[in-house]
Amino acid sequence: MSYATTVSVSDPPTAEGRFGLAELTGLLRRRGTLIRNVTLAVVGLTALALLLWPSSYSTTAVVMLDARKNNVADLSQVLAELPTDPSSVQNQIQILTSRDLAGQVIDRLDLTNDPEFNAALGSRLLHPLAWFAPPKSAQAQRTGVVDVFLKHLTAEGMGLSTAVSVSFTAREPDKSARVVNAVVDAYIASQVAQKSDAARQTTSWLISRIAELGRDVQNAEANVQAYKARNGLNDAGEGTQSLVEQQLAAINEQLVDARADLAEKQANYDHITSLVQSGHAADVSQVVSSPLIVQLRGQQADAIRADADLASRYGPRHPKRLAAESQKRDLDTKIDLEVQRIAGSVANDVAVARAQVKSLETSLGHAQQEDNAQNLARVRLKALEANAASTRSMYEAFVVRLRETQDQGGITLPDARVISHASAPVEPTSPPRFLIFAASIPAGFLLGLLCALLMERAGLELPLPVARNLEPRRKPVPIVGYVPDAASPVAADLVITAPHSGFARALSAIAAQLMSQASAIAPMVVLVTAIDPREGRSSVAIGLARTLATLNRKVVVLDADLRAATAAWSMGIPPRRPDLLDALRKSAPLNRAAIRDPRSPALVLRAVEAPRNPQALWSSQELRALLVHLKRSVEFVIIDGPPVSAVETRTIAALSDAVLVVGFEREAQALRAVASTIAAAQSAAVGIVHT
Repeated sequence: MSYATTVSVSDPPTAEGRFGLAELTGLLRRRGTLIRNVTLAVVGLTALALLLWPSSYSTTAVVMLDARKNNVADLSQVLAELPTDPSSVQNQIQILTSRDLAGQVIDRLDLTNDPEFNAALGSRLLHPLAWFAPPKSAQAQRTGVVDVFLKHLTAEGMGLSTAVSVSFTAREPDKSARVVNAVVDAYIASQVAQKSDAARQTTSWLISRIAELGRDVQNAEANVQAYKARNGLNDAGEGTQSLVEQQLAAINEQLVDARADLAEKQANYDHITSLVQSGHAADVSQVVSSPLIVQLRGQQADAIRADADLASRYGPRHPKRLAAESQKRDLDTKIDLEVQRIAGSVANDVAVARAQVKSLETSLGHAQQEDNAQNLARVRLKALEANAASTRSMYEAFVVRLRETQDQGGITLPDARVISHASAPVEPTSPPRFLIFAASIPAGFLLGLLCALLMERAGLELPLPVARNLEPRRKPVPIVGYVPDAASPVAADLVITAPHSGFARALSAIAAQLMSQASAIAPMVVLVTAIDPREGRSSVAIGLARTLATLNRKVVVLDADLRAATAAWSMGIPPRRPDLLDALRKSAPLNRAAIRDPRSPALVLRAVEAPRNPQALWSSQELRALLVHLKRSVEFVIIDGPPVSAVETRTIAALSDAVLVVGFEREAQALRAVASTIAAAQSAAVGIVHT
């Protein structure tokens, strides 16, 4: 027979193992003493720990962040109001639990010298390592005291309100109340100190800043005046015209008048000139109105009348007529000279008027240039004046702010207030001794149950037949294990489908015992029998074979209940030839008679038809030779034997290295009797498997 050394492994199982009430009852029956001892040990240790555990007292004070303002003191706050949004409340909680505030309370209450907070002052018996540790410095001790203090201090917001509860835990009730009240008082004092320091620093800064601004105001105004002096900007005041502007206005007015006068005189001169040139000088108004011309005109009229009179009496060449004509010519000459003089006077007036206009225009140009220059200078002047005004305004604002700060300095109110001081607690808050003691009972039971389950899974305290040198007649027969659900028709499949089930774990423990004796007997022939096949005999045999096969052990299952072939049927192997009987008769090779288990690498040998005399078959030399051959080819031969009442069972037991008697736990007495009988008659190791 050839046996394949390499076989495929079935898909990993997905079903979880079951642990029901029946399994728990069996576990309690087998491991009740262990569970009880573990439970009592846990309860006893808990009671001892509670006796040694010192009591702690906790008390609470309540601080409320007050958003209301004091209208009398709040003229102008240096610090802004404390907001009361959730993040600000958390910020105040951080201040309440800060190391700086804790250090203030520790110094105030001298907690550095309290053994509860300073471990260096405690008994070295409670701290054995303190004998070997170097002594701590004062700063290190203080740091440790602060750390312990903060572990005992808690602060948290109270719902949606702005109140904060501050709690402290200590071993003495008075101490816990004293410390927590000191914490909230130090917190309120820190707020007042913070505001006072801020006001003091602000006042000092304002004074120095005002001095600087005063110097800046003086310099700015001096620069304005110096600039005015350099540029001749001597304005009478705000809203008035400058001197240059007034002068420019006056020149403009004079120029207008001078131009009007020039135009009038020029027109008069042009008129006179045109009349003179046309011979109508007598029509000139200045000539007509001149007294000299009037006088000469009168004399001329008299001379004409005299000449007319002489002409009537004398001839043209008469001396008197010549004298009268000469006089008349003299008068005309004088009149012409006077007319020319008058025309020259008008021309002179025109020239004077034109010169005056030109002079005024020149003055106006100079005034305009000076006004433009001053306008440009006023741009810079306005900048200097604006700078001076801004500096003065800032200076006055700082002076007002300084006065308000100084007025507020005498009244400093915190932004929080204590609405509930802590009182000394009456009852300790920890540890909850009764609750812990009550909880230790189920905890101890669960721990004992866990220990029992671990021992069951590991197979501890289960006697191994080979480990006891295979003493076949040792009394009483040992209980190899408890296999739950073995009577189920699908129990054998749980090894593959539910490897974590109670059935699979129990068989793994039994398989571990069998593999542990490989150094003593290798390979092994294991007979699995029972009083009644319904007690799970075939499930145990198949499950044990599959467990060993999945552990890379070479396994052959021999279906020895030739009348029923229960193992092959449970494994789902159909009846086919050649079979076991064909191999024994040499009509077929053994490797063709062996059938592969559909769910594991194990091989199965079965008989399709039951022989007439099974006892003769098991007593034959052919079957013995087959077992010898199998032991040379594989590591384990698992025989699913007939019931213990069958005649051939004793023969098969004699051929086996170990015998497992399977039966219900409720029939333990009958199982022990049957197993003892087999053990007394055979040399094989015998063990009991409860189902």
